[in-house]
Amino acid sequence: MVVRFQPVSHFFNEIDSIINSTAVPFPFINSINRAGRFGGVSVKESGDQVQVCVELPGVAKQDVNVSVNDGILTISAERREPELKGEEQWIRNEITYGKFERTIDLPFSVDVEKVSAEHENGILQVILPKHENAKPKQISIR
Repeated sequence: MVVRFQPVSHFFNEIDSIINSTAVPFPFINSINRAGRFGGVSVKESGDQVQVCVELPGVAKQDVNVSVNDGILTISAERREPELKGEEQWIRNEITYGKFERTIDLPFSVDVEKVSAEHENGILQVILPKHENAKPKQISIR
């Protein structure tokens, strides 16, 4: 018996649909689920800045958006499914396609004019310099 292949992403979309339709909200489940399907996030602090790295393999630079607003870093992206031509059909496809969004609460004020982002080899790197009022300040005692 031949059974038509259903992508793994179809399975996860069904789970998302069930979770989102429940009467009790589980906002953390959806974000964890989507984050696990796309890639990890690492956040490290060094001196007067924070570096955020996000794995986005197979995501084109033009399909990535980064914004900082009210102490929240938002990274959204979309990995587009390739179009099948003519009579092509998937035999197996375990790659997840679709939209991805991740928000990170920043523990300090950011100098938004100096934020920079670079996307290379499937890794997005965002550098967030601390705002002057968030940097430690030595107080002289009189």
